[in-house]
Amino acid sequence: MPSWYRVVVWLWCLLSCCHGRTEAGTAAGAGAGEVLVVIACPPLPRRSQEGCFALFDSLREQHQHLAGVIPGDYVLRFHIMHELFNYWTLLDALPGQTRLLNARTEWIIWCQHNTHVASLRGLLEQLHSQDPMEAAYYGHALYDTEATIVHHFAHYKNPRWFPYPLLSAGVVFTGVLLRRLAELVALSAQNATRHSEFAIDASHELARFIFDNLTPDTDRGLKEDPIGGPEGETLERKIILKTAAYICPTALLHSSPETGTSKPVPCLLYAKPEMFAVLPSTLETRLQGVHTTGSHIYFAIKTCAKFHKERIPIIERTWATDARHRRYYSDVAEVGIPTISTGIPNVQTGHCAKTLAILQLSLKDIIEQRDIRWLMLVDDDTLLSVPRLSALLNGYNHTEHIYLGERYGYRLYAPDGFNYHTGGAGIVLSLPLVRLVLEHCSCPSANAPDDMILGYCLQALGVVALPAAGLHQARPQDYARELLHLQPPISFHKFWNTEPEHTYRRWLGGSGGNQSVPQATDTDRVTVAGAVPPLGGRLQLPGLTAGLGTAEKHLDL
Repeated sequence: MPSWYRVVVWLWCLLSCCHGRTEAGTAAGAGAGEVLVVIACPPLPRRSQEGCFALFDSLREQHQHLAGVIPGDYVLRFHIMHELFNYWTLLDALPGQTRLLNARTEWIIWCQHNTHVASLRGLLEQLHSQDPMEAAYYGHALYDTEATIVHHFAHYKNPRWFPYPLLSAGVVFTGVLLRRLAELVALSAQNATRHSEFAIDASHELARFIFDNLTPDTDRGLKEDPIGGPEGETLERKIILKTAAYICPTALLHSSPETGTSKPVPCLLYAKPEMFAVLPSTLETRLQGVHTTGSHIYFAIKTCAKFHKERIPIIERTWATDARHRRYYSDVAEVGIPTISTGIPNVQTGHCAKTLAILQLSLKDIIEQRDIRWLMLVDDDTLLSVPRLSALLNGYNHTEHIYLGERYGYRLYAPDGFNYHTGGAGIVLSLPLVRLVLEHCSCPSANAPDDMILGYCLQALGVVALPAAGLHQARPQDYARELLHLQPPISFHKFWNTEPEHTYRRWLGGSGGNQSVPQATDTDRVTVAGAVPPLGGRLQLPGLTAGLGTAEKHLDL
């Protein structure tokens, strides 16, 4: 991405975040309560931005059709909140959004770019029947089937009872709750309970923060203890997500749990899948005929000698058939596979020096290839759907500085916080960005966490960490099923306690679901021997967060 373009985008985002795009309705009376609809909008791809404005326009049109007859006599306000810097989690966005709340704000409807409001009138009628004075929030509840590191092993003795919202389906907050939450986050983040410095799942972390730090104002919020409660405690004086039948994961009719009948309840709020897999025809026109297939992607697979026989055969039996340009980079060159030696001794965690060596060797190899546009860094225990990845990449311009992956955050509540893409899910870099990394980024130590150092360096260079739906750092069982069914998965990570080939067939479409490229031959997979010379003259990172010089703080899944 040209530097002038980045500056223009940055200024636009700054103005958008500070002022937003807001439209207010008219009040029926001076004492009318207010409903605020916030649309959280990511910076890219363009289709996500279009989704935000399409939702905004839909709400405005539905508001006009109410013709002044508004259930509850509410004043309506609609606001697009553009992401800026690190504020992609709701908790970390709140301090900057408190200006949107006032004493009359009774309800806040939090949406994302792919949230759909089927009926504004029906939604207002639902809100009018609920208590705005209770510290509460409503949504479609997700549940863990087992304790997972993705959620910091929350309630590890019994994680199945704890509900957290499907953010893309929309979440409804009372003004009472959100004002208290905003005050707590703004005034004393260091005193509030945060179980980790890492932001992984904004939904679960929001629900857990509310559970740990806020209590109901009245006895109306008291709960019975379900299935033994959290680690033997009761749920008295705790706030947990309330399930709302009108908020759904998809556009379906659901039975009402309140009535206990099979009477269908219309879905007024629901999530729309980000259907990247069916968009290439329109995106090709937008990107002047650029169309991505598996043959345009170079897969740099990070491995080591002890996993050559255990993991590489699994890759070769699964997604390798769709990945013509794949190379296995190791600490040892083994011709029979073949693997390529980086010349970097293996370390237990971190792998920063090894990853930079892989990027350097890969770029040298790519120069000898034809029509490669993207490089993907992959672990040797990562499973992929190459056709789905290719479809995703149709939405991005490979001539710009594009950094895609599953986005994590580190210390986002602090001035030194930053975003990065976690390595196990796979990290996608455009070739211009690979060159930028090799020119400016370096490792504070050989075993520093590679994915975190890469993200920190790119943030310092002004490159945004763009989240890619469908890339997963953990196994299928570590995610709520609604999430996996809503968005076609592109990757999973870790083979332990799984059957990798079954996971590949079940969740990633198996081989040949889309048109595949020929399997690489031994001639295609050229072994590049020799060590990589030290990388000198790189960007110095004097503000590097303490502890990132080694792998001790790395969240290795």
